[in-house]
Amino acid sequence: MKRTILILLAILTLAPAALRGQEVGSLFNSWGLGFQLGAGGMVPTGSLADDLKGCALFTGGLNAEYRRLRFKADVAYGQPSFKNENPYSILDDQGRNIRLNATANPTLLGVGLQLGCTVCRLGKVTITPMVGVNWNRLSWELNHIKYELDDEGIERPSIENVTATHENSLGWMASVDIDIRLHGKLVDSPVGDSQAHYTSSLRVSPFVTYARYGNLNPSVKGVGIGATVTYAGFLRLMK
Repeated sequence: MKRTILILLAILTLAPAALRGQEVGSLFNSWGLGFQLGAGGMVPTGSLADDLKGCALFTGGLNAEYRRLRFKADVAYGQPSFKNENPYSILDDQGRNIRLNATANPTLLGVGLQLGCTVCRLGKVTITPMVGVNWNRLSWELNHIKYELDDEGIERPSIENVTATHENSLGWMASVDIDIRLHGKLVDSPVGDSQAHYTSSLRVSPFVTYARYGNLNPSVKGVGIGATVTYAGFLRLMK
């Protein structure tokens, strides 16, 4: 009897707290918006690695969620180094380079659109595989070379002019968002007079992305392998 009374007292004590937790959880809307901002790095593979080295990346973007589904749009910026000084292989009739890179580190700008689903929640950690498309642009300057005789009659190269050039690529990408929740709190909602629940997370995102630059000679293609570490803030509206 004594044990039964203790069990009933425990149930009566814990039940209101459990109901309050369910009540609070039911107040949150299925929709939410967020952002991420951070840095990482990428290394090219395949024939991409014949022309380019790896680089650091700076990234930021926006997220939208509905239940377990996540849509992510992000932008990445980096400056990989050239391995090939003449990626277009433009030569004169004597086999000499007449187009050479004026920029040692071209600008890489990438835009990714991905859709994913949260498949695992373990305490403060959530895991969300993502797939989508990635557009990127390499931009740099080219020296146009001409060969002239100097005062000693020796033929030497000189820069005739410099022009800007770029190459675009559209390919697939895949990543995994591993979110480690840091903290959460109630804040004023940006919509109406209600409140919203804001959470912050440390997000680690390993990724792979495919790129092909068909106008280079020879054309190069391959997969970029990398990871980013970002701060992710997320706002879920309350009903």
